[in-house]
Amino acid sequence: MIPLSRFHRRSIVWIGLTVSVILLSGILPAQVWEYMYYKGLFPLFRVIYDYTFGWSPVPMVYVIVLIVLIRTIQWIRQMDKGLGFQLSRAIGGVGALITLFYLLWGFNYGQENFHRRLGMENMNMTAEEMNSEFDRATKILQKEASELPALLTTAEALESKPISDNDLRADLKAALTRMNLPHTGRVRIRQLWPNGFLMRWSTAGIYIPQTGEGHIDRGLLAVQKPYTIAHEMAHGYGVTDEGACNFIAWLACSQSADPWIRFGGALSYWRSAASNMPDTAVIAALKALPPVVPLAIDLVRKNNAKYPDLLPAVRNAIYSSYLKRHGIKSGLRSYNEVVVMVHHYLQTHSIEPALE
Repeated sequence: MIPLSRFHRRSIVWIGLTVSVILLSGILPAQVWEYMYYKGLFPLFRVIYDYTFGWSPVPMVYVIVLIVLIRTIQWIRQMDKGLGFQLSRAIGGVGALITLFYLLWGFNYGQENFHRRLGMENMNMTAEEMNSEFDRATKILQKEASELPALLTTAEALESKPISDNDLRADLKAALTRMNLPHTGRVRIRQLWPNGFLMRWSTAGIYIPQTGEGHIDRGLLAVQKPYTIAHEMAHGYGVTDEGACNFIAWLACSQSADPWIRFGGALSYWRSAASNMPDTAVIAALKALPPVVPLAIDLVRKNNAKYPDLLPAVRNAIYSSYLKRHGIKSGLRSYNEVVVMVHHYLQTHSIEPALE
């Protein structure tokens, strides 16, 4: 038997903590995570982090990556300490990242199911209801596009109008308040360099628990950013389900006082609704919409072509498996549930302005 002295002691602690948090995440009931973590410890973490590191002008992900690189170089330089010692250090390093993932955010996966929370379990839509929702989304998009100031309908504005997390935070918190969900703190959403880094992996944004911050691709067009920022900010406030974050993003954008945010949200949601429709219906709708809409969609398509996917099948398989492992049974399909969620929500809530 190899003595423990041959292994890196701190790494053994991290490995033990990793096993513990993984076991706890699968054993303790949802009530524990709902009240002790999601509504208890996690808001406390948000306040501590957001009003300290959250003020940093430098995204914390760069700091974390730098630390990992330095530790990796040190690990390589100390290979003479023996295979067991170095292997334990490597496993311990991975264990530290996994442990921090759960402690700083991942335990939120154990909270009460979002669909059950809002009475949206076993949701379905008929073809007729899907058509009706697409028509409603088209009318809303037409309204928001028509009310855009002329200077915001140009290609330059659609591509590069400045927008940040500060522009969305109040709207996102208002949406969470409407659903009686925690919204303590001021979640940061950073725009990562280089352009296309995330888009090449079939994603527009990502929340990284170990950094306490959300991130969107700097290469996104400005018109795409309101909805994407709101989605990642919802993750930052502890919402784990991808479809739920899309739903919260829709609600936040649709209720904003800023016409640019309303238009960006309406466009992103309309594209989700359009993905369920035949091409003929989408083309007919586009012809009837104000010119800024087809212009925006064309610009988005051209921009996406700049950053072709890298190994999309691998990415989809890994991420879908990750979501299912953490209780999101529909995997990647959860992203597309937003249309059904919005339809059911509107059946019992009157939140949008009259279209007439």
